[in-house]
Amino acid sequence: MRRVLTWVAGPALAAFFLWLCFRGVDLGELWQVVRHVDPLLLGLSIASVFAHLGLRSWRWRTLLAPVAPDVPYRELLSAVSIGYMASLLPGRVGEVLRPALLSRRTGTPFPAALATVGVERAVLDLLAIVVLGGGALLLPPRLSGVGAHADPELVAFLRVLGGGLLAGGLVALAIVTRLARDRARWEARFRGFAEGEGLPLLRRPAGFVAGLFPGLGAFATVRGLAAVLAETFVIWGVIAAGIHAGIASCGVALAPFSALVMLPILAVGIGIPTPGGTGSYHAAMTWGLAGLFGTPRVLAGAAGLVVHAFTWLPVLAAGGLFVALGGLARGETPAVPAGETAP
Repeated sequence: MRRVLTWVAGPALAAFFLWLCFRGVDLGELWQVVRHVDPLLLGLSIASVFAHLGLRSWRWRTLLAPVAPDVPYRELLSAVSIGYMASLLPGRVGEVLRPALLSRRTGTPFPAALATVGVERAVLDLLAIVVLGGGALLLPPRLSGVGAHADPELVAFLRVLGGGLLAGGLVALAIVTRLARDRARWEARFRGFAEGEGLPLLRRPAGFVAGLFPGLGAFATVRGLAAVLAETFVIWGVIAAGIHAGIASCGVALAPFSALVMLPILAVGIGIPTPGGTGSYHAAMTWGLAGLFGTPRVLAGAAGLVVHAFTWLPVLAAGGLFVALGGLARGETPAVPAGETAP
């Protein structure tokens, strides 16, 4: 029953959000906007997706270095590309498939690889979205684009929220860095909570947190921390630039840092469990562009369609290429450390 609900609920939510997003929009006018996108800006947006996959694979190598320093970059890129392609399926299976493929192909310990993926998502990506989005909200309207068309009370609230997000992100980074330096002790403590020492409602969250500690090795040194932070903010800078180019290709005028303001909004849309963010991403794009920047709904809806489609098409192409090149096959000579088994 749970599997049935997973496969049915996601498409149903997607259909609901698509209806919510495009109700009242002239579909003929929408199609005209989509047909006449700027090819150069759209090409830059597509190129940013391939750059994102390559940079994310590079950062994954940095995170894995303390436990698996010799993983070939090609195998990392293959696992990342196939995992992202699989993220179109319900249940976020791509997040587990990625470390499973890497373990199968290279013998990298699966628990360590899974922990680094968890750290990527729950720590680094969340931190980047919060800091960049929160910081952009504090910029003057001519740079952020927020203020000229939005409700003044909403703008005031968003600026307070942005300051809080920025401060909270920096505090969270300091806490994570401190925990990483004594991660074995903290992992054991959270394992204890997960196995019955704490309140029942906290056992599952405690188990999730405990599973992240093996992936925090790069945070334990100044050099490792500087590397993963630099790589993370470059990744999200590229993502923001690609979003900016994709939106602008539909004729939407944006301030220089408007895409950074959109990052947390679009992250919420992607976080809703629809296949590949379908529907929920479009609704988030429409709400953000129309509500904060005064973009006409037909242009906002077209931007959602174009950016979403031309984000996933390169991912499908890259993932399909690596599948064709044997990315799902077991490696010939996996170097599995003693005591570990690859799935």
